[in-house]
Amino acid sequence: SLCSTEETKQVLRLSLTEFSLPKFYLLFGISKVKSAAVIAFRSSYRDRSFSPGSYERETFALTSLETVTEALLEIMEACMRDIPTCKWLDQWTELAQKFAFQYNPSLQPRALVVFGCISKRVSHGQIKQIIRILSKGLESCLKGPDNYNSQVLIEATVIALTKLQPLLNK
Repeated sequence: SLCSTEETKQVLRLSLTEFSLPKFYLLFGISKVKSAAVIAFRSSYRDRSFSPGSYERETFALTSLETVTEALLEIMEACMRDIPTCKWLDQWTELAQKFAFQYNPSLQPRALVVFGCISKRVSHGQIKQIIRILSKGLESCLKGPDNYNSQVLIEATVIALTKLQPLLNK
């Protein structure tokens, strides 16, 4: 129902085909399965063969998140061309920014990467906030080099700054 042009339908078909390939399973953190659908719809309540030891959760790399976000952005932009008053990207950007600038060891690094990938404009104030986050991550790393969350936060800020830098005024 979202697709009114053949061009948009083609983008969606190609994206669906691409996401169905085993190489994309790795990007979603499920490369050790034969079928993504089996993992996606398996419930430990209904299927007793599923136990914590039978499927180990893989780590989800921020670079994978970057690739997935860019693929989803491409799909969203294709659909938005056919919907004149669509505000999806603005809403997504607003949510990503909210979580990027709010301390949460689990969500903040991911939100920073997403914010960097989907933003179409950036202010100097937003860049300052990201640099402050980077600074806090570096301070935390200096206190204890084994702090995994700080390392992930540093990686996320670098990815975000790399994506946002071209949007700044010269």
